[in-house]
Amino acid sequence: MNLSVAIVGAGALAVYSQLPSNPQSQHSSLQTVALVALLGVWTFCILEPIVRFSMAAGGRPLVERARLVALSLGYAGLLIVVLFAGAGGAFTPVLSLLANLLVLAIVPLLYIAFFPPTFLRRFWRQPEQEQLRLALHDLLLYSPDRATLANRALAWSQRLVGGESSFIIDRDGAILATRGIDRPQAESVSNSKELLKSVSNGQHPKRDDDYVIVPLDLQKGRGAMVIVSGRFTPLFGDEELALLRDYATSITAGLDRVTLNSRIAGLERAKTDFLNIASHELRGPMTVIKGYLTMLEAGALGDMASKARSVLPLLISKSDEVNWMIEQMIEASRLEEGRLALKKRRRDIVDLTETAVEGVKVLLMGHDLTFNKPHIPVDADVDPERFQMVIRNLLSNASKYSPTGTQIDVDIHRNTENAIVSVTDQGVGISREDQANLFTRFVRVESTEHVKGTGLGLWLSREIARMHGGNLTVDSEVGRGSTFTFSVPVDHA
Repeated sequence: MNLSVAIVGAGALAVYSQLPSNPQSQHSSLQTVALVALLGVWTFCILEPIVRFSMAAGGRPLVERARLVALSLGYAGLLIVVLFAGAGGAFTPVLSLLANLLVLAIVPLLYIAFFPPTFLRRFWRQPEQEQLRLALHDLLLYSPDRATLANRALAWSQRLVGGESSFIIDRDGAILATRGIDRPQAESVSNSKELLKSVSNGQHPKRDDDYVIVPLDLQKGRGAMVIVSGRFTPLFGDEELALLRDYATSITAGLDRVTLNSRIAGLERAKTDFLNIASHELRGPMTVIKGYLTMLEAGALGDMASKARSVLPLLISKSDEVNWMIEQMIEASRLEEGRLALKKRRRDIVDLTETAVEGVKVLLMGHDLTFNKPHIPVDADVDPERFQMVIRNLLSNASKYSPTGTQIDVDIHRNTENAIVSVTDQGVGISREDQANLFTRFVRVESTEHVKGTGLGLWLSREIARMHGGNLTVDSEVGRGSTFTFSVPVDHA
């Protein structure tokens, strides 16, 4: 306001004093004062932007800083042009020619300074592209929840267009995150301007007074990112808005990813809760059923017809199978909740493996079992129950997935580091593609859909092997059977 008054006053004084257009003319005292006033106002109008843009550039993001420095240099170039143009008459012809050439060279630089082309903006932005890439990587992969992701996203949204503050409106109209503005103020702006309605159509950012509004096409509705214009936001153009639109796409993908992850986590918790409840509810009845079947087989409940007695081994085998499934479910639930703790003791894994084989002998009926073992003990620090669970799972899989009458080989040996138990069958085999997901929880390969099971056995077995410091691996080929290798560190004592 004061500058406008000074400009009008200097102009009025020049008109009143009838200031001559030729600077070489004689001037009266009043005309000299008017000339000095005009030069002072003009000098301030040119020097002030040079100083202001130069000082404002300090500490700002890369592109914004380069833009402000370019503007400062542009005004400086304008000053040089005017000075040379005004003083050109006092130069010799040679100096005058050089001055005109300098002015001509500065003119295109002025255009670049005041209206920088797209390629120059991209050149300015190049050094910070890696930072932006890392920011996008963080948004898409590592932000733990929607509010945190939105807060992180706002920093770069302001940076891209020189905004002073920003906020994100969720699909239901609630303020998801703010930066540089308090939440009540953001809610007031959103409600008064009906910002969600303003982005109901179209995909491109739009300007509305002091706001840049960017649509966010979320999975269950449209939200918006709003950047409040700063002092220098008008200096940014279509290039920055296009970049902001692309950035908003990444924000949308990140927010939808977090939402999807939350749902998946909820489903995982529901699965774990179901396993926990179902396994404990089933354990009691199955214990009773197994107990009575054992008593019937032993004759403790009286004589039975021979036909009825002949089916008891099968019933007992099936009850054992259900009990193993329940055991897997309980152990899986403990593992998910972090309650699966190993109780290691120094034991001979040959004895443990023999006991495990004995426990599933009924299940292995119809298969030719060979047992290759060393003549000396193979001691290792293991949890006996969990070790045998892994062996039973491997033998159960070998029995289920190989035809009756085929051979199952159990081999025990050791090397300098590990004790190794291998179980080899002559079954259907597993393709390379299916092997990649074989040890994933609840995953069943397509070729084995007809086989009953929980989908937990191999996942749980590998986890137990790794808790021992060992591993469980598979070597298989479709149509040629499979070999599962269970290794644990040996005791060097």
